[in-house]
Amino acid sequence: MQNKKKLLLLSIIQFILLLALLGNIMYFKQSADTFKIRSESLDPVEPLLGHYAALSYDFDSITMKDWKGKGKPKEGEKVYIVFQKGQNDIYQLDYVTDHRPKHSKYIKATIQYVFLEEDEEIVINHNLGRFYIPESQMDKYNRGGSKYIVTVQQKGDRSVVKAVDVQ
Repeated sequence: MQNKKKLLLLSIIQFILLLALLGNIMYFKQSADTFKIRSESLDPVEPLLGHYAALSYDFDSITMKDWKGKGKPKEGEKVYIVFQKGQNDIYQLDYVTDHRPKHSKYIKATIQYVFLEEDEEIVINHNLGRFYIPESQMDKYNRGGSKYIVTVQQKGDRSVVKAVDVQ
């Protein structure tokens, strides 16, 4: 009898945790702010990982003219890619900084590499690099070098790819 009560309590706790996780995901999807940015495809099919679009952006690599941080950029540093509204309600890179902007659309990222000597290049790592394609839409995305409009959902420091449309 004692073991049945423990098993029932454990099952209830697992169910509550599952509902909390699902509730967190649904809350993010309903309350997150969306905006669109331009992207290009590098390698749209990977046989082992499934079908996806490997997306590249113009802010994957920046120069010091795009940097507006307080100090010099360092590898592994958390940064914020700040966007400004452009033509057709599509956002474009405004600047990259090391402090969170207050009233702008932004994506949280990390500096992967810093080359300041010759090329003056800062390579940024963010979580918007892949979009897994539904099986029914593979042919539409299955062209390398395609240009896309990416709809990003962003709330706080969390941002995800909501949708990818072929341009």
